[in-house]
Amino acid sequence: MGKNIIADHAKWPRLEDAIFKVNGECKKAIEKFGKEKVINSTLGTLIDDDGNIIAFDSVYDTLKNMDKKDIASYGAIEGDKDYLDLVIEKCFGAYKPNGFIKSVATVGGSGAVRHTFWSFSEACDYVICPNWYWPAYATMCEEYNREFLTYEFLDENFEFNLEEFTKALDFSLEKKDRALCVFNSPANNPTGFTIEDSMWDKILKIIKERAVEGKFITILLDVAYIEFAGDGRQKKFFQKFGDLPENIITTVAYSMSKSYTAYGLRSGACIIISSNEKIANEAFDSMKHSNRAIWSNITHAGMNILVDLERDEKKKKSYEKELEFYRIMLEKRAKAFTENAKKVGLVTLPYFGGFFISIPCKNSKEVSEKLKETNMYIVANKEGLRFAVCAVSEEKCKISPKLIKDAMDEIK
Repeated sequence: MGKNIIADHAKWPRLEDAIFKVNGECKKAIEKFGKEKVINSTLGTLIDDDGNIIAFDSVYDTLKNMDKKDIASYGAIEGDKDYLDLVIEKCFGAYKPNGFIKSVATVGGSGAVRHTFWSFSEACDYVICPNWYWPAYATMCEEYNREFLTYEFLDENFEFNLEEFTKALDFSLEKKDRALCVFNSPANNPTGFTIEDSMWDKILKIIKERAVEGKFITILLDVAYIEFAGDGRQKKFFQKFGDLPENIITTVAYSMSKSYTAYGLRSGACIIISSNEKIANEAFDSMKHSNRAIWSNITHAGMNILVDLERDEKKKKSYEKELEFYRIMLEKRAKAFTENAKKVGLVTLPYFGGFFISIPCKNSKEVSEKLKETNMYIVANKEGLRFAVCAVSEEKCKISPKLIKDAMDEIK
């Protein structure tokens, strides 16, 4: 790009999000052929069997009945105190780790990811991430001049690849004094994979061994899909992040987008866990400063919804009932897909929960284009195909594996 009034660091090619692009194509197909004849496996939002976005009644009834002054007013820069306290309890449940814990309200879980990248890494430091990842991680690294380093997520047994993670961490710490490790688990996007508790012990052992004097390691836990990853016991792993050495810090990116179907309200939190109170407070101050610098404060209505639902027992039970209903709906859809995948010989990565299932595929773009001929729209990435069980009915989940397998066989 030539020199002009746009600063060099701010010059990027026009961003065309592949997911939104294929979703737009799918909408045109629905207009032409009808939604019954089209399989839309694109956007990561909960969709009912009729193709409509799901919005929890408990959440939006609370919003409708909210005093307009509470919607219109500014929240605190760091987030309202009641929200900050309750989001910690909501996130961890019965498995709150030991240590000094602070939270800062953010614009969705993505705001928490952004704050972690900014507060705990310097320019050109390495952000380490599995090679099956949410693309926005890489975009943020570009924006803030961080090096995005990926490693092979799963080994030949479809287990977390501890060896490749270790290599990536060692490489980063040989080059720099800081390393930031991103873990999108449980219910990874785009795979639905969850790191088992016993594997966390091995991962943390590796990290602690490398946290020698003068080295600083940040662990980012992106748990956007955690409420759709089990019955509550999936949160037990949080306890492992207490009492770590003070040169290891953990942040949790908490999102209301998925667990409250509040995608457009842009509400979330960055939860900080440290064994050192001073460091936890300084991290909080850093993120509060970022809040003011970037978005001033957080959507008041989103924070109010969480507080209202947690404090009113009747509303809370209504919300939990809805959440459980749709969690089970996802389980049924995923079961329909994986069982039929086995029948037709379609290899999928292990699914433990969440919105997506992934299929390893070397020619993913070509296969996704081929599938459009059958009116299936699916997201292709570097490693394979992402199928959104969150958006596809159980009946269509049953027939989709054969369509995918046939397309893959034809492209070969």
